[in-house]
Formats: sequence, structure tokens, C-alpha cells
Amino acid sequence: MFLKIAIIAGVIIAGGVLFSSEIQAILPNTSTTGVNSLEDDVKTLASKSLESAEHKIDSSLQKTESKISDIGHQTIQTAENTLNSSAEQIGTKLTEIKQNSTQYVEENISDKLSFLDSNK
Repeated sequence: MFLKIAIIAGVIIAGGVLFSSEIQAILPNTSTTGVNSLEDDVKTLASKSLESAEHKIDSSLQKTESKISDIGHQTIQTAENTLNSSAEQIGTKLTEIKQNSTQYVEENISDKLSFLDSNK
């Protein structure tokens, strides 16, 4: 049992020695004054985490706004293109109807007018 505790303590001490620079970077005040500095380090780490989270949320919101705006502009552009295409097709069909009706009237009315003139 004591052997297991000694092995665990040795691993923790060795880890502390090997990673002391990383520990010092994350918790800079811990090694100097003890418990109070550890509390300060934890508060500092928490505030840095909150700032980082706020920054990431803000950038995500900006990206989302940008993408939604782009989608809106694309949708409006697609609708405009569809409406323009439909208007062109309607114009073409109306022109065809006008030509066909004019041709029909000319053919049928001229025959009837000539028939009426011949009856007189």
C-alpha cells in the first residue's frame, strides 16, 4: 500500500518537475506564495476563459450574421432573376399571340369583307 502511494507521489513530483514551465505559464503566482496566489491564478484563468469564450461567441455571431445576409442577398437575386425571366417569357408569348391574332383577323376578316363586297 505504501509502495503504491510512494509511486503515485513520485509520478506527481516528476510531472511537476518536468512540466514546471507549463505550470508556471498557466498559474504564474502559484509557486511563490501558496494558497492565496493559487486562488488569484484560478480567478485569472477563469477571467481569461470567459474573455476567450466571449470573443469566440462574438466572432461566431458575426460569421452567422454575414452568412445569413449572404443567403438573403442570394435569395433576392434568385427571385429577381426568376421574375425577369418570367417577364421575358410572358412578353414573348404576348408578342406571339398578337402576331397570331393579327394574322387570323387579317385572313378571316378580309375574306368576309370581300364576301360582303361581292354581295352588294
